[in-house]
Amino acid sequence: MRTRAESKRRGLWFVITDQMEGILLLFLGLFLLLDVLTGILGRYIHFRTIFAEELGKYIFIWLCCIGISAAAKDNQHVRIDFFANKIPLNPKIVWLISQVLFLFFALFFFRIGLSLTLMHIRMGTSSMGFRFPMSVFTAAIPVGYGLTCIRLIQDIVYWLRHWDEEFPASSDSPWGTE
Repeated sequence: MRTRAESKRRGLWFVITDQMEGILLLFLGLFLLLDVLTGILGRYIHFRTIFAEELGKYIFIWLCCIGISAAAKDNQHVRIDFFANKIPLNPKIVWLISQVLFLFFALFFFRIGLSLTLMHIRMGTSSMGFRFPMSVFTAAIPVGYGLTCIRLIQDIVYWLRHWDEEFPASSDSPWGTE
């Protein structure tokens, strides 16, 4: 596992990319908080905020899609350990199969999300409430699942290179925070 000292030695680029999801989630969370507060204040001072509810939904979608990548980075995504423990194979092989299946799942949603976003760009559609381009909101799907694919590939490559080392617990990952 990498330590913080190792990340610092690798340079600013690696520190930023190691923390990319966390930084995005922080900003999106703050933006969602501001949006919700705007909606609440709008109700009390009778200021009409048409965009607040709709924008909140789209920010939440962005949070979820980036959150999937953060969970994959920290190896915290959902697994069905009951079935994995019943399979009479080496746990490392079961883990590898699980990661590859999750990668195919993420690639599928990346492809679908990219098609949807490109369709919205071609059609020039906008959101109902405040006329913002829908492609900005639907881009959450390919961005989130694209980051997830990158994190899964990083994890698979790392553990294939370190196959002989002690295998991590389900919550451990070489990309996790310490």
